[in-house]
Amino acid sequence: MISVNATLFVQVLHFLLMVFIMNRLMLRPTMRQIDEREKHIEQAKKDSEDMAIEADRLSEKRLFIEREARKKAGQERAALKQEATSKAETIYEETRGEVSEIRERMDREIEAQVKEAMAVLDREVAVLAGEIVEKITGRRVSH
Repeated sequence: MISVNATLFVQVLHFLLMVFIMNRLMLRPTMRQIDEREKHIEQAKKDSEDMAIEADRLSEKRLFIEREARKKAGQERAALKQEATSKAETIYEETRGEVSEIRERMDREIEAQVKEAMAVLDREVAVLAGEIVEKITGRRVSH
């Protein structure tokens, strides 16, 4: 049987002392580390959520900037195309004017050459006609 004597009190006192020492030396530091680790994990989760939100925001911003850049590029492309078209039309009109001037000059030159050729031909025809009449009639025709 169990007898209650002074050793029981000493053992209880020894047990309580060991619990106190274990609590001070092992349990409190361990619990503190567990609490710190949980806080660190919670902070890491919060930071990762904040980073995910920031990543989404930056992704949306990038998409917006990309859409705006594409829109601006389209507008610039249209403006450049319009400018090129107007320059091409200007060049075409200038070229058309130059071609008209060249054609008119060539027409005048051809007309002058034709008149000159007609004059030469008229003289030759007159000479030939005179020779033909002279051969046919046997007399010289004077003009």
